[in-house]
Amino acid sequence: MYARSVDDAGARLRELGRRGWESLGVGVAAFGLALGATQAYPPLAVPLFVGGLVLLASGVRAIWRHWDLLDWLADERDAYVIPEVLARARRETTTERRRTFAADVRSVLTHAAGYRPRADVAEELEALAAELDDPGLVFDPACAVACMRLLSDPGSPLFDPAACDAEVQGRIARIRAGFSTRERGGTADARAADGEPLYV
Repeated sequence: MYARSVDDAGARLRELGRRGWESLGVGVAAFGLALGATQAYPPLAVPLFVGGLVLLASGVRAIWRHWDLLDWLADERDAYVIPEVLARARRETTTERRRTFAADVRSVLTHAAGYRPRADVAEELEALAAELDDPGLVFDPACAVACMRLLSDPGSPLFDPAACDAEVQGRIARIRAGFSTRERGGTADARAADGEPLYV
């Protein structure tokens, strides 16, 4: 992504988040006023109720668009300069998420319903699961998002019986490139303080 595109995406994220929560807040207030109007001035109750519904619908739509944009930006490494996008990607690097990914990888190997890996690809998947389970390894956020996509997206080659082994191997290799030892990788904050690039 170009710097201008990243800036625009960050502004759009902030605007959608602000608009969504503001609309929800005003919508809830309108419902409260509508309830009060049923006692104080009944002719206002229906307009306030309808207005509240419209505002709630608008808020839900804005929050959905915010989530959808954030999910898309998580695939764009350049967008990680946006704190919210980086935080979204880092959620995929937690111990709990990594254990879930490892279990999913092993499930693919033992209960494959789509793609059936040949022996060498299966070995790489087993190695990936072992690395995911290893608490001594730091996992790059962008690679963690790629792992999540591989294991959960309906379009992932792991769910396609006709998938090409080379495609699966390529995606596994890119994911595994995101692991580093704590001695080498450290935390992202420590690496940034030392002037190292956050991502490989």
